[in-house]
Amino acid sequence: MILATAFNAFGAAQTNASEVLLRGLGDDARVVPVVLRTEYEAAGREMVRRIRELRPEAVVGFGVAEGESVIRLERVARNWDGTPAPDNAGELRPGHEIVPGAPEIYPATLPYELLSAGLTAHQIPYVYSDDAGGYVCNHAFYCARHEIEESGLAIPCGFIHVPPIAGQLGFMTLLEAMRICIEVAIRAT
Repeated sequence: MILATAFNAFGAAQTNASEVLLRGLGDDARVVPVVLRTEYEAAGREMVRRIRELRPEAVVGFGVAEGESVIRLERVARNWDGTPAPDNAGELRPGHEIVPGAPEIYPATLPYELLSAGLTAHQIPYVYSDDAGGYVCNHAFYCARHEIEESGLAIPCGFIHVPPIAGQLGFMTLLEAMRICIEVAIRAT
């Protein structure tokens, strides 16, 4: 079973593309979809709780990258919250270590070469990224990777940013991209 996460709307946005897409997947017994609150503490805590409770075979996180036009395969989770924007609880973290004393970075462990091949086969544009940002997406990604490492679990984990649905790719293309990412995670287990 795969843990697939997305985020609720944040800031002035009425929706979050990652949540809309995750809900658009429909029922799949192999996937546990979880929509995280766009709040540092709540998202990190829920991610860790779900990994401990479910012991999934893989974790695939999704978030929206406003202003992006393609899928971003995030290769690195950083131990740093650093943005001037408040989360939905009003918390500001303009420079804050997520887990004091923990490694500075954790690499993603999903088979990104297979994700790349799947997206390319469906002509869905993507880029690799080594910066998941300093907001709640990176926070949840780092918390997931830290929990997996600390627990000695050998499960693939990664994070994918999607562009807004109203952008050039559109809902159906983005939904197909999400399905490809989840299928690759399932095959990797």
